[in-house]
Amino acid sequence: MDARQDNQDNRKREWVLIRGLIRSRFHWGAFPDQLLHQLQRQPSEPPALLLPELAGNGERFREKTPLSIHGMMLDIRKQVSQLSPENQKPRVLVAVSMGAMIATEWARCFPQEIDHLHLINTSFSNYSAPWQRMKIRPLLGFLRSLRSTDKLEAAILYWTLNMKNSECLLPLWCDYAAAHPLSLRNGVAQLLAASRFRGPAEAPAREVFFYNSRHDQLVDASCTRSIAERWQKTLLTHTKAGHDLPMDDPDWLIQQIIANEQVSTARTAPPVTALPADADTTQ
Repeated sequence: MDARQDNQDNRKREWVLIRGLIRSRFHWGAFPDQLLHQLQRQPSEPPALLLPELAGNGERFREKTPLSIHGMMLDIRKQVSQLSPENQKPRVLVAVSMGAMIATEWARCFPQEIDHLHLINTSFSNYSAPWQRMKIRPLLGFLRSLRSTDKLEAAILYWTLNMKNSECLLPLWCDYAAAHPLSLRNGVAQLLAASRFRGPAEAPAREVFFYNSRHDQLVDASCTRSIAERWQKTLLTHTKAGHDLPMDDPDWLIQQIIANEQVSTARTAPPVTALPADADTTQ
């Protein structure tokens, strides 16, 4: 196979974005378009993104959410396969919070299907204490708000976003939630499934990169750090953003994802010339 054909094969690799607890693909905001734009500028990266929707959330609000992270993974995997039935290349998963649990389970069960994992502000029950995985005050706020769409969206915005002027998003979120209401059953199912999920002892994919937020008000930053340390994988920390890092600072996150992909490519490519170490990447 010549270099041109190999490069074309690399471009067929797809990126899959997986959202978190009681969130829809709608809640990625502009992040997918911004990420796609940057990927298109990288000659070795694919210009294809898939945004599956978990049963029970967003456009699939009439369906029942599976009762386990494993079941959610099978649901997402099936949807991705339907969106791209001819793809045979391992995929790159970018996932936040509970979505990162789903991504981890996908890589654990079907490692041949996953190339890279980019996991954002997540936690596993066997690595962190319950009060670290979801802090008490936001948990109580969510539970009190589950029966009110507007109150729930306001609580989520308050506890997950630190950026200035984030309040302007609330009317959009409330309008979307009113048209795509979350059932009490699906909300509780997702909370319980996420609370019980146990992650693997070792990294389930060839390349795994972690990102957390030092001022995450929802999940303690130590949760993601504990997984990265156990798996001995790269962790990059944002010093100001909240739990919803893709919304709080998409430019920073995309920059780090692209940089990590470049490091991975250099690490796995056949040696041609010596490459400098990446001074900004920490283990």
